[in-house]
Amino acid sequence: MQKRILLIDDEASIRRTLSIELKQNGYDVEPCENGIDALKKLDQYKKNEIDLDGIVIDIKLPDIDGLTLAKIIISKFPGISIFLITGYKELCNDEDMEIINPNALLEKPFLTEDLVYQIEKAKPDQAPKKKIDLLTEVKESKTISSYMLIKLDENANYLDIYRKLYFQENTLYCDITNGDYDIVLLSQAGSVEECKKVCDTVVRKIDGIKSVEFLEISLPVIDEKLKEILVTAENALSNKNEKIAKERNMSKGICSYIFLEIEREKFDHIYPVLFLDENVIYCDYTTGKYNLILFVHGIHFKQIDDFIEEKILNLDGILKVKEFPVVNLIDM
Repeated sequence: MQKRILLIDDEASIRRTLSIELKQNGYDVEPCENGIDALKKLDQYKKNEIDLDGIVIDIKLPDIDGLTLAKIIISKFPGISIFLITGYKELCNDEDMEIINPNALLEKPFLTEDLVYQIEKAKPDQAPKKKIDLLTEVKESKTISSYMLIKLDENANYLDIYRKLYFQENTLYCDITNGDYDIVLLSQAGSVEECKKVCDTVVRKIDGIKSVEFLEISLPVIDEKLKEILVTAENALSNKNEKIAKERNMSKGICSYIFLEIEREKFDHIYPVLFLDENVIYCDYTTGKYNLILFVHGIHFKQIDDFIEEKILNLDGILKVKEFPVVNLIDM
C-alpha cells in the first residue's frame, strides 16, 4: 500500500526538498503551503476514506499557528501521527506539547533521514496515542448578539454607567476602552429587533451616554467547505478560548478590541486567517461601519501591537484598523 504524508510548510524550498527525498523513500507527499489549504486537503482525504501515515507540520505558518493547526487536526483525526518541525523550538511550550503529544519534534535544519526514521518508528499497528478530548458538543445558539459602541459625555461618571450596563439582563460583556469609544458592550437577545429595543429603550436612556453605535453580529457568507473547517476548528479550540475568556479581569494579561474594515472580495481569505489565530479569542462579522470585530488577548500590549503590525496589516484587503485597548478597572 502506498504510504502517504501530508507536508505543511510555507517555505517552497523545504517543501520541494522534503517532497523529493521522502518520495525516494517510498512516500507519496502532498505539500501544502499554509494551514487552511491543509485542512481542506484533509477533508478531501477523509471524504474519500484515504488514510495518511503522518502529517508533518511547520510550527510557524503564515495563516494558522502550527501548534494550533496540530490541535485542530488531532481533534478530527485522533491517533494520527504528528511530526512537528521548526526553527523556533522556544515556541513549543509544555502545555501545547502535552495536548498535541507529537510523535517527534525536529529542529531545523535536520536530515531527511531523521524524519524518515521517526515516520517509520510510528508504526500503523502501534497502540493509538491517548485521545485528547478537545471536542465539545456545540448547541445551536438561539440568541442574537450585537455590539453597542458607546461614547460618554465629557463629565460622565464612567464607573457608574459601566455598572449599570454591566448588570443589565441582556449584557454578555461590557468593557471600558481607550480610543474613540469609551465602552464596548456585547448584548444578547432573542432577535435583532429585541437587541435594537434594548439599545433604544435601555442603553440610550442612561444619563451620561452621548451616543451609541449599533452593530449587528451576523453569519458571514463563506464557502461551505471553509465553513465546515472553521466549525471544527472552533470546537477543537473551544476549551482554550473558554479558559482565556474567564481571565477577562486581565490578571494574567491584557485584552484589546480590534475593529476592521476590509475589502469584501478578500473576505474569504482574511476571515479564516484571523478566526484561527492564537491571539484571537472572538472574531465577529458585523454589519455596519466595520466588517470584523476581534477580541484579542496578550501578555502585554506590545504582543498585540506586533500582531497588528505583522499579521493584520500584512493581509491583502485590509482597509482600516482601529484598536481599542480594554482598561483594567483596577487602574482606574
